[in-house]
Amino acid sequence: MKICYLCPDRGIPLGGTKGASAHVRDLVRAFRDLGHEVLVLAASTEGPEEVEFPVVPLPVPANARNISQGVEAPLARALGHLWMNGSLETTLIATLSRFAPDLVYERYSPFGFAGGLAATRLGFRHVLEVNAPLAWEGSRYRKQALGEVAHLLERTAFETTSLLITVSRELKALLVEGGVDASRIEVVPNGVDAGRFSGDGNNGGGNENGDFRIPGGRTVVGFVGSLKPWHGIATLAAAFRTLAGGGAYHLLVVGSGPEARIVRSLRKEFPDCVTHVEAVPHASVPRYLRVMDIAVAPYPRLERFYYSPLKVLEYMAAARPVVASAAGQITELLESGETGMLVPPGDAAALAGAIADLHRDPAKRRALGAAAAAAVRRSHLWRHRARDILSLAEGAS
Repeated sequence: MKICYLCPDRGIPLGGTKGASAHVRDLVRAFRDLGHEVLVLAASTEGPEEVEFPVVPLPVPANARNISQGVEAPLARALGHLWMNGSLETTLIATLSRFAPDLVYERYSPFGFAGGLAATRLGFRHVLEVNAPLAWEGSRYRKQALGEVAHLLERTAFETTSLLITVSRELKALLVEGGVDASRIEVVPNGVDAGRFSGDGNNGGGNENGDFRIPGGRTVVGFVGSLKPWHGIATLAAAFRTLAGGGAYHLLVVGSGPEARIVRSLRKEFPDCVTHVEAVPHASVPRYLRVMDIAVAPYPRLERFYYSPLKVLEYMAAARPVVASAAGQITELLESGETGMLVPPGDAAALAGAIADLHRDPAKRRALGAAAAAAVRRSHLWRHRARDILSLAEGAS
């Protein structure tokens, strides 16, 4: 099959370090590993990560490049997204006539509607992958300008495509609540490249962590991801405060974001017990995971938990024992006591208690990590997800 993959969001550079960029690269690789020919159209190819597949850059319109002068940031972002539709349509039409794909697969972007319209008008099958309710997120978290336009164009994008792929049941429910026909939506969660994350590591204690300046003999509790409020960094800090006093634990946080101030404050309180590393290339994440004895995903109680957490799958693939909040899809990925430990969202005391239980039981840590890695190999690889997507796309009208 020939696949034209669209990533028109300038905020998701193909070579970037964040989860969305890794998602694009890994899914494209999975399509290619299954023997399909993939051509990517992308608004940005920047970043330190290797991009080893063919890419057609989407030109950024001159007005989008220059809009920041004299215009407030939220409006500049909104207009930039809007104007990318013209670039996408022009480039896509030229590409479709030359490449003649069997499928146009698009990652939904803010204000994005041109991909589905152009593909459908020219008779090409189009599938839209929705990772988040972007119009709602924009109004809720980003002080988004042109909010009514964002919602209108989102409805247009959803109505135009042959099939919508969401990454969680919760996200599908939100789209149905917003008026999308449930029969046009399928759920395909995120996956993981197990080969990249598996490897030597001792989650029973005694890590080789000299490179990280972590004293030997401590249980290393780790977090990897963007330090945003919805990732529960405040809950993690509160939990660690109850554990740090005796010197038996060390916290390793890998990531950047606005909640880094919480990590810095915690490091001032416990200078010998906290290590903070800024965001690293995705290819480097496995090295940090192998230092961790226990990996955490301490999500707070959120109004809407529609995520498919890549970090949890990566922890599992690296055979780390995971302590995570019992929220949304996490309860489908982890079976508490078998492949991980689940605690109530936002409950710092329960999080600390689960960490302490695993600290006292190295054998349980090993068992949970091994079971998690086995579950990933059985059911959660990117090639599983790519195969599911293409099977669903074949049946889409």
